[in-house]
Amino acid sequence: MSVPRWIRPAAPVGVAVMGLAVVVAVAATWLPLRVVVIRTTDGAGAAFASRSDLLLVAVAVAVVILIAYLVSAAALAWTPARHLLVPRASYWKHESRRRELRRRLASHLARGTAAGLWFVAALIVVALVGQSGGAVAAWWIPLAVSVVYVVGMLVWLSWVLTGGFAPPRRSAQTGTTAARSTPARAAEGAAQGVSRRSPPRDGPSRDAPARVAQPRAAQPRAAQPRAVGAKAASPVGRTSPRPGERRRSDEAGASKSPPRPYQPSPRPQPRTRPEPPQRGPSPRD
Repeated sequence: MSVPRWIRPAAPVGVAVMGLAVVVAVAATWLPLRVVVIRTTDGAGAAFASRSDLLLVAVAVAVVILIAYLVSAAALAWTPARHLLVPRASYWKHESRRRELRRRLASHLARGTAAGLWFVAALIVVALVGQSGGAVAAWWIPLAVSVVYVVGMLVWLSWVLTGGFAPPRRSAQTGTTAARSTPARAAEGAAQGVSRRSPPRDGPSRDAPARVAQPRAAQPRAAQPRAVGAKAASPVGRTSPRPGERRRSDEAGASKSPPRPYQPSPRPQPRTRPEPPQRGPSPRD
């Protein structure tokens, strides 16, 4: 018979409840009707209680502890992971580790609850043994049991906050190795990228095939009249200039030619009205 996975963390509480039930059943049979609860330094009784009252108080305390455990377990199961206060929150609140986080919280809560139930059972056993008198009826025994329980719970709580939520060694080593190797890999990849992109200064890159510059074939041009002062044609075998180079060279040659002398423009002459022709003497005269 296999135990369901969701109830496995509560196993310590179940064992503690069964142990407390056995102790209460034995105490109901072996305890006297009047029980000494507190003793003085000389072993005499200082406070008394009936057997039924003592067992009733013990059972009531156990029930309160169980109710607190159930409420806390439900709160831890239904509360969103982002609202849980745990050490190393950035690691445990990751989506892939939330199930393990809830399992550890439930396990630690069950262990703390079981410790409280066992403490109640221990006090009942001390009261049962001390009724017979003798060395086991000393006044400091219940005090020692209480001090051991309190100190033990403080030590256990400190361990839970430090080592109880420590990441597993494999994941920690993997994370450390990845963190160390990531900068080295990034630097190596950057160096390889630079070496691939930038060719060496000595010659062309090995990856890119060598390209041989081939002269372009001269295209035949239509016969055009040669302008005065034009630049001489390029010799045979020389590559033809690019479309933009001829115009630039012509402009450069024009700019280097000597400037023309200053020639003032002629001023316009005023128009004169032609004089009428003079008539000579008539033949009659």
